[in-house]
Amino acid sequence: MKFRFGKGTFVSVLSVITLMCLLISSGCLNRAKSDLVSRSDTAVSETDLTSHSDLARSDAANAVITTASTTVSTSKPTGKTTWNDEDPSVPYSRTKYKIVVYIGSQSTVVYSPDKQGEYTKIVKCFSCSTGASETPTRTGTYRARAKYRWRFMDGVYGQYCTSISRNYLFHSAPYRKKDVSTLKGEEYDKLGSPASHGCIRMCVRDCKWLYDNIPLGTEVQIVKDSGPAGPGVPLRNTASTYDGWEPTDEWAQGSPYFNNVVS
Repeated sequence: MKFRFGKGTFVSVLSVITLMCLLISSGCLNRAKSDLVSRSDTAVSETDLTSHSDLARSDAANAVITTASTTVSTSKPTGKTTWNDEDPSVPYSRTKYKIVVYIGSQSTVVYSPDKQGEYTKIVKCFSCSTGASETPTRTGTYRARAKYRWRFMDGVYGQYCTSISRNYLFHSAPYRKKDVSTLKGEEYDKLGSPASHGCIRMCVRDCKWLYDNIPLGTEVQIVKDSGPAGPGVPLRNTASTYDGWEPTDEWAQGSPYFNNVVS
């Protein structure tokens, strides 16, 4: 059997084929456009993520800068002498004093600025006790950050404490109780030689001067060098009447050292 196609039939078939090709081509184009849009969306999303990350890093950097700025702030001294707890936000401040603890000479020196603004003028020089060989005091730069009338530490109490870190304080020789008549006399006798657990011990007369006069924020340096030597501390009377009393504590009510008691 033979099929014959007329001219009209051929044109119709050709039109159908052309239309099908156009439809197929259109579908491919749409898929390509869809893929392109999808990839474009993904690229924008990654760009946004990078942007957010940069902002996060920027915020972190700003936080560090803010902290650093706070650390070097030169706010005016508060003048307060009694704080219930340490305030880690107390910044370093350029005050009228600077303190240097000399481990080599077991002395604490308070300096004030000279005409050039350098801390070279000696205001006070105290004998002290820094850390014993097994518990040495670390060198470094600290700041006066809190003050306590009494402070409990390592099973004993200290009077007139000035904190320069969470571990280090200026304080008196230790007391057995929160009582001015319970001084550990054998520890007082060590003043002027390394004896503490890391703190800087001083006689009551001297650590009270720091407690009363040093503004919070004052810079405190601890160095291994030797410096001006302190004058020493009064010897303790070993008679039983004086047992438990500190020889320089003229503020201790009932102290035999200041009541002219005869042993």
